[in-house]
Amino acid sequence: MSTPVSAGATRYPGGCLQPVLLRGRVDHIDGATGELLHRYTTVHEPGGALPIACKTRRASQCPPCAEVYRADTYQLIRAGLSGGKGIPDTVATHPCVFTTLTAPSFGPVHVRREKDGRVLRCRPRRHSRICPHGRRMSCGIRHSRDDPLISEPLCPDCYDYTGSVLFNACAPELWRRFAITLRRTLARQTGLTNKALAAQVRVSYAKVAEYQVAWHVRALSAAAHRRAAYPVRPLGRERQARPRPHS
Repeated sequence: MSTPVSAGATRYPGGCLQPVLLRGRVDHIDGATGELLHRYTTVHEPGGALPIACKTRRASQCPPCAEVYRADTYQLIRAGLSGGKGIPDTVATHPCVFTTLTAPSFGPVHVRREKDGRVLRCRPRRHSRICPHGRRMSCGIRHSRDDPLISEPLCPDCYDYTGSVLFNACAPELWRRFAITLRRTLARQTGLTNKALAAQVRVSYAKVAEYQVAWHVRALSAAAHRRAAYPVRPLGRERQARPRPHS
């Protein structure tokens, strides 16, 4: 586990462990007259390059940038649910749903289960069946946390490895279609067209994707229905446009 780093101490790019070095120049030109208003070049920077924080989300790659992202995301989600940061407090009265979307089963695997502090047997079956490959589809072992059998299939020949890989690869598209279907379903249930619903209600959400024990993607989402009478920021990390330097 990485040691948390204070976000306030990482605003300066020097806090990044793997800064991106930009070289080039940026010209600010008046669109109406074509006049050059300002020119910036990295020639005068130390080493001829401008260091920019990598802004990665992964603490294993850069703990300072990951901490900044974590703190910013928390504030954005909190404001979207309870108000603040330019969002009125009335959003706290709007419907909000915490949804967990899990992958389907591609075959039974070894698991570690606990109940009331006790480790339970993996997959106990009184009358366990035998798979077509001659393996018993049950397991009475109480697995330790570091047991290499955890997440391994009870029968590697029965397990749908192809389906598992395809599900993970198609997870972004599955989420996109889910978001579209959600809005269409709300419109149908309220008797409105999609366009009319979009003018009255806005569905904002924050989505987190994580791997389950069996390495399947699981999406965690907090979705809120909001009236569109005022501008609402989407619940997600806001990206700022960054000038692209000339090579």
